[in-house]
Amino acid sequence: MRTTRKDWWQSVADRRDELLVKLYKAKAPYAELKRAVLAQEKDLIREARTRRERLHLQQITAKLIITEAYGEGAEWDEFGALLRRCERLGYADITHRIHVACLFVQSLPRFPVRARQAFAMLEEVEEMLKHIRKSHYLRREGMQGIAHSRAVAAAAGITPPN
Repeated sequence: MRTTRKDWWQSVADRRDELLVKLYKAKAPYAELKRAVLAQEKDLIREARTRRERLHLQQITAKLIITEAYGEGAEWDEFGALLRRCERLGYADITHRIHVACLFVQSLPRFPVRARQAFAMLEEVEEMLKHIRKSHYLRREGMQGIAHSRAVAAAAGITPPN
């Protein structure tokens, strides 16, 4: 029986969730989690039929790994490489872009010399959100996330450069 792409994407989501639950329950360190997620990405890419599907898999994997790196308190050599990967691959959607920009600003206490770059990225996302109608939930939630990120940075004594 041939599955539809919708079914395949659902199986991708289910397998990714199963892997993460297994890794979280095992309290796997970040390096092991990253290795396992990248190995799974490789397997899923083999199943993908189009270039767009392969790219999307890489994008959602990059978002997951950068989120985990932030949670682990990764230093710039790791976090910066993941940030560059996200930028090189592009973003799956605007929420992905907002998420990465907010993580970058919230991580500034670990590498404050990157403040100009982080706030520029945040301002770019904010401009994108301003093109969405004010009543749309994405705009409201995105602006709340941006405000929270700025507050986290300000609490650490980091403000946007002039």
